[in-house]
Amino acid sequence: MRGRNGKLLLHCLKEIWNHEPQSLLMAGGLAVAEALLPLIPAILSWLFVEGLESGQSFAHLVVTAGIGVAVLFGLNALRGKMYHCGLPHTENCNDLMEWEYSEKTMTMDYASLDSQEAAYLRAKIRNDYNWGSGAYFMIPQFQRLCSAVLGIVAAVVIMAPVLTKGDFWLHWSSPVFLIFAVVLTGLSAWSQNNVFVKTEALRDEYDKKSARSNWLIYNLTYREGKDIRIYGAKPLIMGALRETERDHMVHGESRLEGRAGALDGIISGLLLGGTYLFIVSRALQGALSAGSVVLFASAIYQMCESLKVLSRSCSEIFRNARRMESSFQYLEMPELLPDGSLHVAQGDGAVHIEFRDVTFCYPGSKIPAISHVSMHLRPGEKVAVVGRNGSGKTTMIKLLCRLYDPQEGQILLNGKDIREYQYKEYLRMFSVVFQDFFLLALPLGENVAGTKEYNEKRVQECLEKAGFGPRLARMKKGLQTSLYRILSEDGVEISGGEAQKIALARALYKDAPMVILDEPTAALDPISEYEVYSGFRKLIGGRTALFISHRLSSCRFCDRILVFQDGRLVQEGTHKELQRDRKGLYSRMWEAQAQYYQETGAEI
Repeated sequence: MRGRNGKLLLHCLKEIWNHEPQSLLMAGGLAVAEALLPLIPAILSWLFVEGLESGQSFAHLVVTAGIGVAVLFGLNALRGKMYHCGLPHTENCNDLMEWEYSEKTMTMDYASLDSQEAAYLRAKIRNDYNWGSGAYFMIPQFQRLCSAVLGIVAAVVIMAPVLTKGDFWLHWSSPVFLIFAVVLTGLSAWSQNNVFVKTEALRDEYDKKSARSNWLIYNLTYREGKDIRIYGAKPLIMGALRETERDHMVHGESRLEGRAGALDGIISGLLLGGTYLFIVSRALQGALSAGSVVLFASAIYQMCESLKVLSRSCSEIFRNARRMESSFQYLEMPELLPDGSLHVAQGDGAVHIEFRDVTFCYPGSKIPAISHVSMHLRPGEKVAVVGRNGSGKTTMIKLLCRLYDPQEGQILLNGKDIREYQYKEYLRMFSVVFQDFFLLALPLGENVAGTKEYNEKRVQECLEKAGFGPRLARMKKGLQTSLYRILSEDGVEISGGEAQKIALARALYKDAPMVILDEPTAALDPISEYEVYSGFRKLIGGRTALFISHRLSSCRFCDRILVFQDGRLVQEGTHKELQRDRKGLYSRMWEAQAQYYQETGAEI
């Protein structure tokens, strides 16, 4: 256990050094000052007492005092300098390491991000940070550990002249005291290690069961506040946050820490009392001079305190190293989607996609989300995908965009398996508006362009094409208008339909050779929906387009329609061809929608 923790600790310190070496250097300087400061007054007292006994001159004693004061002044100045200058470096190191974790989340492939292992590690990382983890805790713990080691070394050096006297160890009390001190120190170290092992076991058990409460804590924003209030969901949510497992963990850890604290207090009292009793008895026997009693007492007390701090610091720093392990494991997670070597041809934008007998199951499921799907998407073609909920439409798009790889079959781009292409280049081929798209609480222009620097004219054109022009004209700050009020007091709240138009504009701005729209008009009003579909070909231009829709009237604007049912492609053809097949799923869905509109007097 200690060997593994030692390697992990070295890994943590190495990472901190790589991110912000000044933080460890200043922690080391602070450790030197704090280790030596308590001993300087004891050394001065020893020098004064010894000087008075030996009849040294007043001037000599004044010089001694001056040197001692100068050393104390220097050490205090060093401590203040290292502490106040070290804090910004510590905070910066912690921020850099947290940013590395966030960057990994944003750049790892989606299949890895969506895996059960990643979900467990994210829950564990949050728990670890809640309990105290990261460079912000590790660096002060490193400083206290160094300070304890240096305090022990300094105390031993100070006591060396006495301890090396041959007659000092001849009396029975010296080895007895040594055994007494070692046993108590060992008992304290054992107690700290026992608490460390048992609390880590409790937390590991809780980590495996806390995914639900972590999701509730970190995913409930003020936008969900409406539902919480309308449906009175507070007791449900608070009940999940106060799970039995959490209570078991907290109470168990509290009991362990309480027992360890009581034992540590008893050990401190015994060690301190035993130390002074030993020193007094040896002084009465003539083994220690008056000055040596002062020095020896301070040195032994400092060593005992440093041993306790060392024991406690070892447990704390190893515990923190264990808490940082989850972040390292997350950063080292391998990509599940291998990167290819082929370059995607640039220029003509020709995109020919083929699904060849593709089958895919989501991680942890044995039921295929799509099964043995074969189809073609030809360059410049406008294709609609329809089917009931859960029929595999969105899964097919995720596979096409290579957010996952199929377990069986192949997906080909211009005759080559998409796994042979460079992953990032392949992703640049697609502009996608997902069903669960999101916009950032940033200025409108940055949301559309996806960058801080962008072509304002193109952004405005894309917004107008997507039907957002009238709303943009009413925004006083135009493209600089912040969306939502989360990060900006003058932010603008937008409706679901307006958000969908912005997402559509974002897809157009990317200008990728293939546009994919998953329910692109679900939140639009009928007029806006008609405008989008009537101008669909002009909107998309010559690019290949694939879109999912439950409103079959939109399919009439497409060259071809793919019909999915229970994960399979069951029909394929134009709107008229599929209508003629009266027994087919498309015709039945069309008739059902047509009947609804006829009953309500609306137009399909």
